Amino acid sequence: MDRAGRQTVYVWELPIRIVHWTIVLTILVLTLTGFWLYSPFFRPPATYGWGHPGYTLAVIRFIHELAGGIFIAALLGRLYWAFAGNRYASWRALLPITPHQRWRLGQTIRYYAYVRREPPPSIGHNPLAGLAYLVLYGGFFLSALTGLALFSWVAPTAPLRSLFSWTWTMMPIQDIRLIHFLLMFWFLAFAVHHLYSAILIDVEERNGELSSIITGWKLDEGEEHDF
Repeated sequence: MDRAGRQTVYVWELPIRIVHWTIVLTILVLTLTGFWLYSPFFRPPATYGWGHPGYTLAVIRFIHELAGGIFIAALLGRLYWAFAGNRYASWRALLPITPHQRWRLGQTIRYYAYVRREPPPSIGHNPLAGLAYLVLYGGFFLSALTGLALFSWVAPTAPLRSLFSWTWTMMPIQDIRLIHFLLMFWFLAFAVHHLYSAILIDVEERNGELSSIITGWKLDEGEEHDF
């Protein structure tokens, strides 16, 4: 309990924190290697063993694909924990399905529109953030799908081609590659806003917003239960 008499609440369970930081790290690796695959911005000196352009391409692509596999595993882990986790990780926390959640959604929008001075108290995701995360994860899964489509194009083994070759019939492979590439900029823009919002809420509410994704604990602001 802090000096204001607020209780500490265990909000983010360990699997959620692992998924969060796994996604952060893999997106960083995928961004760097993806930029290189799009337009190589460095080339090792030819005196080194892997200085041959073809070998360098193979190494960078392998790192990109390995990070992509870990990224997909993290997405599937988060999907599972939306049904197996606590009330803050539940899919119900991401959708405004109750009247109180819809009221808090409106109040949160008013806060970000500078109509309301104080943000409505929220221990887990506020309703607006919940909707934003749903859209973001939709983008994550689209990125994974387009990535697997591209991988099955360059490595046409039987399982991959059977599972993802249908994507090539829907649009040219160049368009799939472009969508995959453009999604990266969306994720980077979201990362900037996400960090800004986390700092803003941490300063405004002083509830341990930033540290909670490491420790799992936040300060209870007296939020009414939505479900």
